[in-house]
Amino acid sequence: MADKTAESIHSAYISMLITYCTQQKFNSMVTIRKAISNDGAELVKLFNALDQETEFMLMEPGERKLSVGEQVEIINASSNSKSKALFVASEENVIVGFLGGSGGTANKNKHSIHIAMGILAPFWGKGIGGQLLQTFIAWATENQFHRIELTVIENNTKARSLYKNTGFETEGIKRDSLKINGHYVNEHYMAKLI
Repeated sequence: MADKTAESIHSAYISMLITYCTQQKFNSMVTIRKAISNDGAELVKLFNALDQETEFMLMEPGERKLSVGEQVEIINASSNSKSKALFVASEENVIVGFLGGSGGTANKNKHSIHIAMGILAPFWGKGIGGQLLQTFIAWATENQFHRIELTVIENNTKARSLYKNTGFETEGIKRDSLKINGHYVNEHYMAKLI
């Protein structure tokens, strides 16, 4: 029953976003900003929607068990941190994407930060990923990071191209790193030095 309710909420959310995208001509400004505690519920919806619509996210549909309260705690922990950050992309007050990063905690890796990003499919190709990355790179530079790293599924060619165009380089391939729909897939390990 809970799965049916989650599916129904997800379907309504995606339907609303697609309607919104169709009505907009993407002429409106996208706002990139740090997440605030009031974004908790919207971010949980976003993560669940991303899990449903693309195989490029780590979690499968229904696997993510993140409550709004837990998400608010994550936001609060990153809000004044110099080693963690969570940015959101919003259009007309609707959160359509995120980029989060968590830095190393040991003296030997405090200069490195690992990131993850997701954008709802109707908003792909609109420059939002580039804006999120540039905002994050500025924050990371300000907070004394030297290395930004990530993994990306090999067949996610659009994301790999975006990262490459933003200065990330492939450092290696994690063979059979993930199993998606019964098939092993590779991930590219990418990094940018700043």
